[in-house]
Amino acid sequence: MTKAFLNAVLATSIAALAQAMPGGAQAADSSKTVQIIVPYSAGGTTDRIARIVANGLTQELGETYVVVNKPGAGGTLGTAEVARAKPDGYTLGVVFDSQAVNQYMFKSLSYDTFKSFSYVTLVVSAPHVLVTGKSYPSLPALLQAAKAKPGTVSFGSTGQGTSNHLYPLLLGNLASVELLPVPYQGGGGSFLPDLLSGRYDMASGTLGYFLPYIKDGRLRAIATGGVKRSPLLPNVPTVAETYPGFEASSWVGLIAPAGLPKETADRLRNALRHALGTPALKEQLLAEGYDIEVSSSDAFVARVRNESERLGALIKDKKLGEQ
Repeated sequence: MTKAFLNAVLATSIAALAQAMPGGAQAADSSKTVQIIVPYSAGGTTDRIARIVANGLTQELGETYVVVNKPGAGGTLGTAEVARAKPDGYTLGVVFDSQAVNQYMFKSLSYDTFKSFSYVTLVVSAPHVLVTGKSYPSLPALLQAAKAKPGTVSFGSTGQGTSNHLYPLLLGNLASVELLPVPYQGGGGSFLPDLLSGRYDMASGTLGYFLPYIKDGRLRAIATGGVKRSPLLPNVPTVAETYPGFEASSWVGLIAPAGLPKETADRLRNALRHALGTPALKEQLLAEGYDIEVSSSDAFVARVRNESERLGALIKDKKLGEQ
């Protein structure tokens, strides 16, 4: 046999092997690094979940997945970089629930929320919880005070258009009361200390974020935003028990540039489902208030579209964002 013939046979065998693997042409290549862009600073919820995702995919697929933080402009700068990348599986993104509303908050985005991305899978979600610094014993008491003196019951948020800004406004609409927003820019700053000190009356945020302060008695949980009561706070009613249909939750999901091959998306999703299904990690996430929600691409898009329509109508009504 000639050397040329042996090389041809070897090349054919490698190509056949690549096609037989779950990722097809996107089979693991340990010589390349996959970057997962997080459009927020290190240390937050989205960043933490992204690092869990990166670690899980690295272990499951044999490639190296690294988190790259690219914050700015409400998460739109890093997200735009994902949209511009090649759909070859080597650039991914992790987005927060603001992905559903940024097209309403910013006049001109360089990407289309739905056309510019492949929505690979949801990763986790977390119900919101309404908390006070013990100012009010219950949700009805807080809303009654807001009705009696419109615009005097205040809530903190980490910026206009964030979920902890929009959900209290949505609650106010349903209850026909005026709640006063107290915005904090740049990721929050003194948002939490001011809540603990009583500078404003209430806040809405993910259960895991507020849970330590609820447990040690510094904050009082008066309602949760899930469709059912949280097993972590079984005695705290949902908002929906008073206002049917109300739901407030945050989520984190994995995206890629538009055009990502289906087999690559499936490979990532299956690996992530297996990684997050390990007992230790599953128990840890549940204990911190997260629900694991590895989903189909269609289910992920439907979630984003539903929230885009629901909260987009609120943003337009309140004339929020860039005018």
